[in-house]
Amino acid sequence: MEKGLTYQRVDDGYLVRLPKGAAVTTSLIEFLSEEHVYTGTLRAIGALQEVELGYFDLANKTYLRKSFPGIYELVSFSGNISLVDAKPFIHAHAILSDANFSPIAGHFFDATVAVTMEVHVSPVSQTISREIDPETELKLLKLANLL
Repeated sequence: MEKGLTYQRVDDGYLVRLPKGAAVTTSLIEFLSEEHVYTGTLRAIGALQEVELGYFDLANKTYLRKSFPGIYELVSFSGNISLVDAKPFIHAHAILSDANFSPIAGHFFDATVAVTMEVHVSPVSQTISREIDPETELKLLKLANLL
């Protein structure tokens, strides 16, 4: 697990603090794997740097990716946890703010913690995986009930 990562169990899951310099996605997936959290939700705040966000271009079935050098406030980070290839997978979106208080938002790929990242992880007891959607070619949640 990431050196300096701390966490505590709380009534509805975990509070996790990622330290300065931690790679967000790798650190969270390592934590989820070690704690056997395979499905749930997460939300976070903090400060990040070297952020990579995306926008899904449906017509081309690909993510447009953009890197944002510098340090940003992590105003909002929300997403879900599911299983892909028997490992925890995070699908999250983030809203960042720069020094001019201008928002930047998109699908979250990765970042490095600039100061701290405080994450609330809410596991659920059911295990949900993902499967390829033929229309979008994305790995979407595989849910049991259809309307």
